[in-house]
Amino acid sequence: MKLVAFCEAPADFRLASGLVDRVLRASGLPWVIDNLETPEVIRSWQPDGFGQPYFDVHDLNRYADQLGVRTRRGHFNGQPGRPGSAMARKAFLIARALHKQHPGEPLDAVILLWDTDQDPARCDGVATARNEARSWAPFQILCGFPDPEREAWVLAGFEPGDAIEQQRLDELRQALQFSPVHDAARLRDKTRGAPRNIKRVLGILTNENLDREARCWLEPPLETLRARGGDTGLTAFLDELFAAVGHLLPSAAMTPRSS
Repeated sequence: MKLVAFCEAPADFRLASGLVDRVLRASGLPWVIDNLETPEVIRSWQPDGFGQPYFDVHDLNRYADQLGVRTRRGHFNGQPGRPGSAMARKAFLIARALHKQHPGEPLDAVILLWDTDQDPARCDGVATARNEARSWAPFQILCGFPDPEREAWVLAGFEPGDAIEQQRLDELRQALQFSPVHDAARLRDKTRGAPRNIKRVLGILTNENLDREARCWLEPPLETLRARGGDTGLTAFLDELFAAVGHLLPSAAMTPRSS
């Protein structure tokens, strides 16, 4: 299964790729589970040609120039675009060029992960471009919109690992008057260091340790992530992944599982 990811930063790719592998493992297929110790046997990520395993949405013009992609302008199925429509259209055209460039290894799916940054119109804008692309795309298109930012999805999987982490969570819960794990969507203050700044809260809970962050999406049952991620877009993204893997691995009976 060949995939390409369009993200804003390496942290977004680590999160997206980790969730993909979790859902693959949850497929229940023995041959998939047996090979996930070497996941490249099951899935591969198309590198961007500039040293990254994902395509940076801030550099789409560079990728388009490299691949000879002609940018389309104008309306989307007769309707004007919205925030994110042009960006997503360009990403999907780049994916199509990659698909054509490697006919022996066609792309199976495109994953676009983009923070809402408190602008819900971004979701609608990308949906407009995706609906247009589905009329010609030979691959599946999956989109995730962390709301307000990627950190909300990480917080959904935080479980205190010791007494110190439990104390940090208790103190934050008391100061905020709500749980940052269950209600991460309420952490919307973009001011650095503000009590409800989501980056500050996650940094306190994980001690700004990237490996500790990764445990938040790698260790909890997927059902826990789905239960806590309804307001942040995580549940919707996991549902899309489960549905897509059901098509890409047709022998799998894909229903959300807790693995």
